[in-house]
Amino acid sequence: GACECAPQWQGAACDAMRFKPVEEVQGYGMKVNITSWGGGVLYDGEKYHLYVAAMTNDCPLQYWGKNSRVEHAVADSPTGPYTFADVAIDVWSHNPAPVALADGRYAIFHIGRGLNGPNGGHNCTAGQFGVGGREESPADLGSVIHVAEAAGGPWKPLQTSLPSCNNPAPWVHSNGTIFIVCGNSLLSAQDPAGPYTTVTAFTHSGGPAGTYEDPYLYVDSRGFHLLYHVYNYDDRQTCNNATVSAHAFSVDGFTWTMGAVQPYTTQIARTDGSTVTVSTRERPKMFFDKSGQMTHLLNAVCSRTECPADHPCVDCKLEAWDYTLVAPFETERQSVVV
Repeated sequence: GACECAPQWQGAACDAMRFKPVEEVQGYGMKVNITSWGGGVLYDGEKYHLYVAAMTNDCPLQYWGKNSRVEHAVADSPTGPYTFADVAIDVWSHNPAPVALADGRYAIFHIGRGLNGPNGGHNCTAGQFGVGGREESPADLGSVIHVAEAAGGPWKPLQTSLPSCNNPAPWVHSNGTIFIVCGNSLLSAQDPAGPYTTVTAFTHSGGPAGTYEDPYLYVDSRGFHLLYHVYNYDDRQTCNNATVSAHAFSVDGFTWTMGAVQPYTTQIARTDGSTVTVSTRERPKMFFDKSGQMTHLLNAVCSRTECPADHPCVDCKLEAWDYTLVAPFETERQSVVV
């Protein structure tokens, strides 16, 4: 026999994601000089709300440590196009991970405290990338939570006992429990304020070779899952085969297994048969419809298809225009050949 894959997965081991071809690459920050770097989408019954890390004052991603804020944009479909609505969390804030809480509130888990106003940071010259070198990471990378009664805000900081996480990855279980990946540990709580307890710890043994970051946690009928951004400094110049992703899974949340192959790549297929290549594809997040079916993958991507020989593909993002990609999954089940 053969594995019967969910519609969004394919391959002998159901370990490769299955996407619809797109007419045009969609997302947020699709115009040069509007630099965004990943985010997540929530639906409130009326609009699709995107919360996305974006750079202020015409600055590129190299200034993320001073110019990032969390912008709120809205659309009539998960794919977009998204229109800027307001600033959800001021400078400095980054890595937004929005969730709908069991009590009807909304929360954004992120890093940075948002204390520098909506337009803080450097002032940059539009169209200049890679000028001045790579900026140092900010000192305050600890995780923070903002909550709101409505998807449009206003967002208020929450006092929480959540440990410091560079890329907090929350998921609200159907039973109301909040699970979150913090570093290499899975934590749980009944309220975003805490207390948080450790469920388990895990490694990345058996997965694609490289450095793991940007976890994204989700739970479906088959169990717990983690997506990662993975990068390898040996990937240089031509980036069509660059390492960008990994998938881990667990039936019970305690014992985890790494998938051996990448679930997605740097390639985005178009309806005309052509392919768009990005040099890196990071910050994975997914959108699920009201039935619990995953329908779209969001990533932070770099527009370059190739990088200079002295730069790994993962670092092209610091010298080029970057945006947030929304890619639709196939949701119709494939016919199974046994």
